Amino acid sequence: MDAGIDHPGSAADQEELSALRRWGTSALQYFLCLLPLGAAAAVFFLVSGSVRVARHEELRDAVFGWPFGWVTQDLSRYQPTEYPATITFEYQRAWHDPIDTSYDWWLFAANSAILSVILTAMLLIGLGVLRARRALRE
Repeated sequence: MDAGIDHPGSAADQEELSALRRWGTSALQYFLCLLPLGAAAAVFFLVSGSVRVARHEELRDAVFGWPFGWVTQDLSRYQPTEYPATITFEYQRAWHDPIDTSYDWWLFAANSAILSVILTAMLLIGLGVLRARRALRE
């Protein structure tokens, strides 16, 4: 056998595989812990978002949410003074005059997962940078 060359199934391979599994497990744990924050971020992007319409007919199906639009509102009751117009998300105004709103909960779940993946990646990169800085100091 060649000295210094790792062969499949060697102790070095097993150690590397074990380290990769530990990293994957911790990344999954971070993702699951950050999932509620991803959902909060999806709601934040909903309420802070807006839609640009070029014609009055587009107000009938105004779609809000990021990265995928998961809330659709019929805002055709409004009459912007000029087009194109930027329309912000409207909460339910009053019980006697509700805005027709529909929700796609699967897209909300997808948005939450995507935003949680982004947050997890940012956290793991930040932790990696901190570990590298600490290792350089020692």
